[in-house]
Order: sequence, then structure tokens, then C-alpha cells
Amino acid sequence: MLKQGILWIFLLLLPLQVLAETEKPDAVLEENVNKVLDTLNEEGGAIRQQPERLHQVVDGMVLPLIDFEAMSKLTLAKHWKKATPEQRKAFVSAYRDMLVRAYTNSLAEFAGQTIRFFPERTRLDGKYATVYSELVPGNGKPNKAVKYSMREKNGRWQVYDITIDGLSFVKNYRTSFGKEISNNGLDALIKRLKTGDDFS
Repeated sequence: MLKQGILWIFLLLLPLQVLAETEKPDAVLEENVNKVLDTLNEEGGAIRQQPERLHQVVDGMVLPLIDFEAMSKLTLAKHWKKATPEQRKAFVSAYRDMLVRAYTNSLAEFAGQTIRFFPERTRLDGKYATVYSELVPGNGKPNKAVKYSMREKNGRWQVYDITIDGLSFVKNYRTSFGKEISNNGLDALIKRLKTGDDFS
């Protein structure tokens, strides 16, 4: 479930650029999701043979879209408060790198899938927004309800959590990371993330 969460969070955010405060997050998400799905379908199997292309897409389009610091704070919870500034910085970097690795390795799997948004359900509360959508994988596979938790920061909307079929991305990692920290400490967790250990 965690690995799927990594893939969905990046797929659904892939082409989203800096957003004006006046734009509705659900409308921008829908427009740009369609663009990335079209790209995947057009490039087909070729994209599987071009890891440098995937890295370009991730570095240029994905990283600015996610509030990794907010996501890190929520994921570590009480452990964030106890961490030193150096540990916090190292964790944010290692966490981000782990997510990027997982996404880059699996992006092409989303070719042929579609996303359905439900703008009538979007909730706005000041600088915060909740956007509802549904992943439609096709081939007889069940649809997946996908909910984004977003906030407007410095003139753009960024995602700090994603919930898939009722299961929060942040809460899942909070549990698995919390066990590692309890057993071996925060520095050990950071080391595992840096070396590419799988927490799915």
C-alpha cells in the first residue's frame, strides 16, 4: 500500500506548475493530470527505456509541488519536535529522495489509466484545500478513491498528504518510521532511507 501511495502521489501531481491563489486546486489538478496521462500514452514503451527522461520530469516538475517539510513534520510527529535542526534537514532530504526513487522507477506503469475528479466535493478553508478524485486503472481492476490535502504557500498550492481508499500516506509512514525510530533511533532511520531500504 505504501509503495502504491508513493506512485499515486507523484503521478497525480506530475505536471502541476506554480499556481495562482485565485485558481481552484481541483481544476488545475484535473487539467494537468490529463496532460501527463496523455504523455505516458503517447510515449508508450519508449519511456521505460529512458530513465534520464523520467529523472528530468521528476526534478523539473514534481519536486516544487510537494511541501516536503510539512509532510516530514506530520510523518515524524513527536519525533520531529525532538530532532535537532541537522536531523530535520537530513530527514527531509532522505525522505524526498526515497519518494523520488520509487516514483522514477515506476512511472511508466500508469500508461492507460485515467483519473476522475469530483470538483463539487472540493473543500476550501482559507489556505487549505481538500480535493477528491478517483483513479481508474481499467482492465477490470477496482477504482481507487484518492483525496489530496493541500495548502497554499507562497502563492502556490502544495500537497502535504494524500489519502487512498481511506488510508493516509503520512499516517502509514508515521507508523513504519516510528517503529524504526523506537527500535534504533532517528539517525538509523535516516541512514536506511539514504541507502534505499524499502519501507513499503
